[in-house]
Amino acid sequence: MFDIGVNLTSTQFSKDRHQVVERAKDAGVAGLLITGTNAEESHEAALLAAQYPDYCWSTAGVHPHHASGWNESIEQQIRALAASPSVVAVGECGLDFNRNFSTPLEQEVALTAQLALAAELSLPVFLHCRDAHQRFVHLLSPWLEKLP
Repeated sequence: MFDIGVNLTSTQFSKDRHQVVERAKDAGVAGLLITGTNAEESHEAALLAAQYPDYCWSTAGVHPHHASGWNESIEQQIRALAASPSVVAVGECGLDFNRNFSTPLEQEVALTAQLALAAELSLPVFLHCRDAHQRFVHLLSPWLEKLP
């Protein structure tokens, strides 16, 4: 078993991150993919994953809830993080039309930019979709043959 959606950068784990990783190992989990949901957390996720080589990896991206912050500077930060050995995917990116913490248009812009970045860097994507299936498929489809 491999856990692909670990939000280990969350403050709820600030006192016991190491113990969480150790408990996962003890439970037989083969590895952890620590999720990046904005530039800052993506950076933290990459640093944390690097502390556990051959057991933890991370993603670098902007979750749809944070899409309103997407800009060229954030894109460059995500691009730089993607070069880190511990970063193995772009994301968590996608659409979330349920809560709309960012507008649908902001989410679409951030998703499309991250799909382009992943295609350029030949990295897989860690995707999120909630209450946006039709639009999600429409935006994702042109990229499917360009992504690993």
